Amino acid sequence: MNEVQRILLSRAKKIRISYHDFLNNPFDEVHVHKLRVNTRKLRGVLNVLKKALYKEDYIRLNSALKNIAMMVSHLRDIDVMNESAGRIARANPERSEHYQEMFFYLKEKRDEEMKSVLEKVSEEKTASKIDQIESKVATLQFKKKYSGDDNLKQFLNKRLSRKYQRLIDDYEAKDINNYSQIHEIRKDAKKLRFGARYLGKLTELNYKLISKDANKIQDELGDITDRHVKEQLLHEFADSTDNKDLQKLFLSIMDLEEEK
Repeated sequence: MNEVQRILLSRAKKIRISYHDFLNNPFDEVHVHKLRVNTRKLRGVLNVLKKALYKEDYIRLNSALKNIAMMVSHLRDIDVMNESAGRIARANPERSEHYQEMFFYLKEKRDEEMKSVLEKVSEEKTASKIDQIESKVATLQFKKKYSGDDNLKQFLNKRLSRKYQRLIDDYEAKDINNYSQIHEIRKDAKKLRFGARYLGKLTELNYKLISKDANKIQDELGDITDRHVKEQLLHEFADSTDNKDLQKLFLSIMDLEEEK
């Protein structure tokens, strides 16, 4: 097993740990967040390695990881919304008399989503899928021209350099009003951030700088994408309740989010 495989296997084991933590206590939002982030970290590493891997292997691993992350995605969005609503309530305590009703409502929605996620986890045999991911990573084969350590390191040097330059170019040419473009650039930043963080030490590059710059772009554009997700949730919650006071409060919070 080469160093790249050891990195991949280490990240896969982190997914297993965070998955069991989530199952043991799905009420803890930290476990939800870690499970999603750990799947993204491994996907980021795999994305850097993509052209050195056989297409079928990459698709199989990436799809399995994406499915795990997607299962808890909406639950994580509700947690973020709950945290944001808490900050707004503390900063604007006199804005509404219905904050308590809102937080009871959000708890109810989270409980519903949590139960749905746990059912999906059981139905889709997620634990078995994580076993398969670990097994595949442990026996992963690289394309012949990248099979040697030196060849693989040369590939990583070029790959990370090109992805970094492409990210900077896309960021500088971004249209702040084009949400789809912003979303894609942010996804690329996340992949590069994690890819550089875990594979960069095998290269001659200043991988810490690459990861740091990617993180800055991710955070900056994240303010835009997070606001977009929260606005969608606020619309969803306002539409799903018959309580006029709650509808008014959700729309009021959305106005505050747009003012940021």
